[in-house]
Amino acid sequence: MSYQILGKSGQMSASRPGCLLGFALFWISFSSIFVFIGLTTEAGIIFTLFGLLFVAAGLAMLLYALMAYFTRYKVGKPNFVLSQTTLRVGDQLAFSVSHTFPRSVAIDRICTNLIFREKATYQQGTDTKTVTHDHIITSVEEPGRQFQAGQIFSQSYNFLIPPDSMHTLKVRRNELTWHLKFEAEISKLPNFIEEFELNVVPEITLSQVTHG
Repeated sequence: MSYQILGKSGQMSASRPGCLLGFALFWISFSSIFVFIGLTTEAGIIFTLFGLLFVAAGLAMLLYALMAYFTRYKVGKPNFVLSQTTLRVGDQLAFSVSHTFPRSVAIDRICTNLIFREKATYQQGTDTKTVTHDHIITSVEEPGRQFQAGQIFSQSYNFLIPPDSMHTLKVRRNELTWHLKFEAEISKLPNFIEEFELNVVPEITLSQVTHG
């Protein structure tokens, strides 16, 4: 799927179900080794149960990935347009989405969020842990409804990077990043999600300088 920035096409940075699908298949294959060892050697029931437990976890991930693919099949491929992805503190971002639904689907809610994300990586004993926290700066929501095949959904929004906010920062163990997240909630299926990373530079807008 692609988006447009001032008429130029680009690719989204959000992860795809294919990543989870590939990991799930690897996980199941690796875990099956323990089951095989348990069944064919003197390791016995312990290795077999241990392997089956991990195989079950892999199957759960595989099922979720396949359901996420089905979500994308049901919804189709919306067209997104962003005015820019590199902004200054205090800048406005224009965002629009237009879509003709290829098949009937019931959507509970459509939400677009401007998010400031904090990500920290730290050492805890011998383990490395990463903690992520999302701050929703602005949220716009559309009520859910039943969309029929051929029905059009089209909306435009403006988002403001707050004048007193922090710019994008990426260092060795910490990241401060900005994201625009489009999400459609569908009952009994994983949500349809597209996320765009924004680069907020450490500059201020001309209007801020004027008012300052």
